[in-house]
Amino acid sequence: MIKKQFRRSLIAASVSTLFAISVPTFAASNTDGTIQGSVLSQTEAPLSNASILIKNKATGLTRSITTDATGKYRIPRLPIGSYTITITADGYDEKVIDDVMVTIGGNAEVTSVMNVEGMERLSVVGSRVAAFDTTSSESSLVISQAEIERLPLPKDVTSVALLAPGTTRGDARFGNFASFGGASVAENAFFINGLNVTNFRNGLGFSNVPFDFYDQFEVKTGGYGAEFGRSTGGVVNAVVKRGSNDWEFGGNVRWRPDSLSSNAPNSYNSNGDLYIDNSNDSNDLYEGNIYASGPLVKDKLFFFAMYQPRSNKSDAITNQGDWETSSKSDNPFWGLKLDWNIAENHTLEFLGFSDKDKSTTKTNVLSTGLALSPAVDESGGDNYVLTYTGQLTDDFTAKLLYGINKYSLASTTTSDVMDQCNMIIDTRDVAEYYYNGCVSSDAYFVSEGEDERKEFRADFEWVINESHTLTFGYDQENNKSNSNQFYTGPGGVYWVYYDVGNPAVGAMLANGTRTPVGVTQYARSRQRTVGGDFKVESQAIYIEDTWSVTDDLTLSIGLRWDSFDNMNSVGDSFAKIDDMIAPRIGASWDINGDGESKLFANIGRYYLPIASNTNVRLSGNEFDVRQYYVLEGTGADVINGATVPTPILGDKIGGDSVLADGEIPDTQAIVDQELDPMYQDEIIIGYQAMINEDWSWGIKGTQRKLNGAIDDMTISHWTEDKYGCEHPGGGGYVLGNPGKDMTVKLDTDCDGVVDTMETIPGAELLYPEAERTYNAIDLNLARGWSDDWTMNVTYTWSQSYGNTEGLVKSDNAQTDAGLTQDFDFPILMEGADGYLPNDRRHMLKVFGAYALTENLTVGANLSVESGRPRNKFGIGSPSGIPDYGDTYYTMNEDGSYDYNPRGSAGRTDWVYRLDLSASYTWEVAKDLDVILKANVYNVFNSSASIRKYEYFELGDPGQLDEDYGATTAFQTPRYVEFSASVKF
Repeated sequence: MIKKQFRRSLIAASVSTLFAISVPTFAASNTDGTIQGSVLSQTEAPLSNASILIKNKATGLTRSITTDATGKYRIPRLPIGSYTITITADGYDEKVIDDVMVTIGGNAEVTSVMNVEGMERLSVVGSRVAAFDTTSSESSLVISQAEIERLPLPKDVTSVALLAPGTTRGDARFGNFASFGGASVAENAFFINGLNVTNFRNGLGFSNVPFDFYDQFEVKTGGYGAEFGRSTGGVVNAVVKRGSNDWEFGGNVRWRPDSLSSNAPNSYNSNGDLYIDNSNDSNDLYEGNIYASGPLVKDKLFFFAMYQPRSNKSDAITNQGDWETSSKSDNPFWGLKLDWNIAENHTLEFLGFSDKDKSTTKTNVLSTGLALSPAVDESGGDNYVLTYTGQLTDDFTAKLLYGINKYSLASTTTSDVMDQCNMIIDTRDVAEYYYNGCVSSDAYFVSEGEDERKEFRADFEWVINESHTLTFGYDQENNKSNSNQFYTGPGGVYWVYYDVGNPAVGAMLANGTRTPVGVTQYARSRQRTVGGDFKVESQAIYIEDTWSVTDDLTLSIGLRWDSFDNMNSVGDSFAKIDDMIAPRIGASWDINGDGESKLFANIGRYYLPIASNTNVRLSGNEFDVRQYYVLEGTGADVINGATVPTPILGDKIGGDSVLADGEIPDTQAIVDQELDPMYQDEIIIGYQAMINEDWSWGIKGTQRKLNGAIDDMTISHWTEDKYGCEHPGGGGYVLGNPGKDMTVKLDTDCDGVVDTMETIPGAELLYPEAERTYNAIDLNLARGWSDDWTMNVTYTWSQSYGNTEGLVKSDNAQTDAGLTQDFDFPILMEGADGYLPNDRRHMLKVFGAYALTENLTVGANLSVESGRPRNKFGIGSPSGIPDYGDTYYTMNEDGSYDYNPRGSAGRTDWVYRLDLSASYTWEVAKDLDVILKANVYNVFNSSASIRKYEYFELGDPGQLDEDYGATTAFQTPRYVEFSASVKF
């Protein structure tokens, strides 16, 4: 048995599981890892009370522990890095194991056989580092900055996440985000040094730091333990760099020259007219940083500091070739990490950084020469986190964290424009919208606000005995969203000009009035404001037992309790859900007992909180009123240097169309009082094994089912049938669970005031239940870094189908988390079942690196992905024409309808992308190193169409939209990036 166990000790040590299909991790902290193992005699007898001393080679941090009665030991909550383990036991030679790597969330399993003191040894026996953790059933990818530097990888977190199986790039209109396991891009969670930095307003994005500030990433794609929640997609943990006992200074620069960048093809509509002009796009990126790190007190206190000035400029032609836009941002970043080894077994960490960003976009209208006012967007903010970690006894450790995360959400324009310029949309005599006035579409609706998260969490680990290790903790977030939104210009309105169509009949307006006979044109104004402070309080308690049933079988049995309380602008709860019990059960079997293969399974439930966007939109003091006037012409007024077609108004037509009256609504009238949470159930089964000393392979099957969803739905069709009036509140929308019974206060006497609580049967509301199912099989082949090269190959077959994408909606790029167009009217859900926007049936990912010489390394990253399902949206249906929204029916010339269910209009192109890199390390002098690197992305300049225009009808049913089928987005064309770094 000894020979079998240690025959491959060097093999296991050399295998890099950083690129494995399912790199297993113990349910450990977001920021650190664990060293554990056994100490044995040469006869395999366990050695109890052996002394274990571990020391971080960079910082001198030490932890000490003794083995238990079974010879086992476990040292959790260790900062990532390289450690030396020293083992001593009475009657045995001292043993030193060097270079034991601790990764984020990882378990370094080290088993050692001790040599009897003074005994002649006929064979060398030593220590075995397990190839992978056979005690875990999680699915994750762990990758360090050093590994990333070998690859041609864009310097952003999403590109790291996309290396993991089951991840795909989301719709670019949301930003640069990834979809995990079929979930929408707004359902992920992001952590930096344990601080949750996810955008809780709508789930899109996160606070970020420069890529060179990061040290290591963990990408959890499924099966994660009870410690993690508030996500139905994936989890990305990141740890930043820290100082050490060695002084180090350096910096780098990165340049993306526009002269070496290609442009995507132009796009044309069905008539051959230009739809999107990409020929003049340009993008110059300059980025650099400087850093310093070292010991303030050797072995005790360390710092790492970085400053990064940034400059990014891009130009494009948009709006079907009529707009020229230029965007620029110049915003420095600063970050500071402090680490204090207070005493043996006790540490204190501080991280502070600012990722404030301000981008200005200028727009010129080419056909008129009009220079629109700039749009100014602000994001990011100041972030701080303080963390204490203590090994209180050999068996009990604690970790306490407190952090503040801020994120600006301001979208404004210049002050003079806000005072003078209304936005104007002129739709007369044309079959498309275009924008006039001195305000661009990006700046007409001003939003001022900031999100702030205050987080506290306490995590504990207790090794009860050799069979049971208990982790438990408490997690609390107090989140506040400040919002103030309004339209620019006098009166805070924007104008839309319309042709009546048939003046003899008139046009039916949303206020229930027809335009007067003979009137050929009319104007509509809209005034909308909303503001206030909105709070969300979230709490969670979790407990998880890792039970070593036998030496080869491990069970992880966890339970998480969550509570969410969303409040309106006066602090009253409008949507409170608690007692959300999420079981997490995992099993892992070391089949042969040698740490070289395992069979694992995991089943779990995951809850998603209500986004604070719902607070702001649904429970605020929203005022939204539309008014209609006879349009007698337009004036040519010069405002802000531009000629503006200001409206010349005639008589007002009918009364106001009130969508929201500015009063804070009665929460019992806008939220189902028996509201159930949004949650997802997941099951994973997999196998992983070593092939030889270099290669490993794995297979994994995953199913995820969204078994609950929350969205707003109109109930006015039901109240009109029963009581003869609409439900109060502009459209009659109520937040509830689609397809389920709804308990809500109603207006039963049609006086506009709710008076009676009533339960409406779900079947009578005519909405289907929300559904989303993801099925996938992942196959992986990986070669760890050995003999100067590494490679990873992953193939994923997957399908994502149902009637809702999730928190956001890629069909129309709607970011209203929890309040999308889905389920607004029953008619919109007829045909909604089908393959969803994040469905990619086939995905192949191949990446790796090869050291040609000691100084020169080349890397490659290949991805092949099948296309996105396409839709054919219409305006009406056999059941009628909704007030707004896209139906799955299109009208024929004879008035009949074709039925086009979701995803039935084919797919977009397959996307092929090959990236290459070369890096050269140059030792200029002693302690002075320079690294030069060049990356070429999309080497063959592939130009797949990744999104199509999906609206088949325009204006009225049966009226063809000539833009249907036109490409609205191509894959990113080829570009080149150079970087140089220096370290001394």
